[in-house]
Amino acid sequence: MPPITDTAPIRPAPRPVVQTRLESLTGLRWYAALLVFCYHFAYEANLGSSAHGAELLRRLTLAGPSAVSLFFVLSGFVLVWSARPGDKPTAFWRRRFARIYPSHVVTFCVAVLLLVWEGKPLIKSIALGNLTLTQAWIPNRGDWWFGYNGVSWSLSCEFFFYFCFPFLVPLIRRLSPRGLWAALITGTLAVVLFPFLTGFLERTTGWHSKYFLYVLPPVRLAEFVIGIVLALLVKGGHWRGPGTIVSLVLSGVAVFVLPPLVPYEFHWNAVTVIPYCLLIAAVARNDVRARPSLLSHRSVVYLGKISFSFYLVHEMVIFGMNRYLGADRLPALLHVCAVLVVSLAGAALLHKYVEVPGVRLFMPRRKPPRPQPA
Repeated sequence: MPPITDTAPIRPAPRPVVQTRLESLTGLRWYAALLVFCYHFAYEANLGSSAHGAELLRRLTLAGPSAVSLFFVLSGFVLVWSARPGDKPTAFWRRRFARIYPSHVVTFCVAVLLLVWEGKPLIKSIALGNLTLTQAWIPNRGDWWFGYNGVSWSLSCEFFFYFCFPFLVPLIRRLSPRGLWAALITGTLAVVLFPFLTGFLERTTGWHSKYFLYVLPPVRLAEFVIGIVLALLVKGGHWRGPGTIVSLVLSGVAVFVLPPLVPYEFHWNAVTVIPYCLLIAAVARNDVRARPSLLSHRSVVYLGKISFSFYLVHEMVIFGMNRYLGADRLPALLHVCAVLVVSLAGAALLHKYVEVPGVRLFMPRRKPPRPQPA
């Protein structure tokens, strides 16, 4: 009897992905920022009798806050993708501070001027919380979370993520591919299922569900860790997921179709976290394979580069133009176009004259290489 041999095909080991610039993910940031803009405009712009247009926009952007979830996952993904070998925590923290904080301080000052113009009080304790980016750690205080430049609450979360990053990444890198998949599945399930626990947590702590689900930095850390794990799977060649078109369709369904069908607490990240993960991974793989897309178009990439500045200025522009225009001064379409144009102009200026110079100011200059002896 001949010996039995194993005829099953041998699968080749996954090839690690070659490092490349993720221009399409930069472009994706712009669409996330635009979703936040549309959500804030729908709920905060003073449209007067044009409210029927705002009502349609509200229905379309119920999941607008989930764009912050996309930013958090993207942040973890991109930081791992661009991590420098042997990078020290202090060097990493200095780079993140230089990238974020100068623009935050400048927009804080603009917010102060806007509040003075509107005749509203300036509360020193809330200002201190905003400047130190600790406002997201105060339970049940929406006036702290969204005081001054309201969108900066998410920077409070990001700074916590940046602090944790140098300690988390070495631990996560030790995981096998199966361990990474287990971590990704566990993390996404935690985000999806956590809203079911908020009723119990509200009763036991007295903290509002919005604080648990939307604001509290340790809870939002889960999305940042998901981004880290996702990047390691893609970089290691272990990712298996749908392509860009399918991921876009799933994300569109999660953003525009599902929100009216689920409780409000699920709008912030529970209904979107899985489609967003699929989309980020698919878009990144497109860049690795050098496949052109609308997201990698030069104009969209530029908008993605200024998206952080756009995120910081847009809500103040909405409030400022509310006071300047009042209700019914412009049709809803012209109103949103005017606010968008002013926000883009402010974002371009902030990016060029604050964000980019801030990085140069706070980062040490590289010493020129020493000439080699002849």
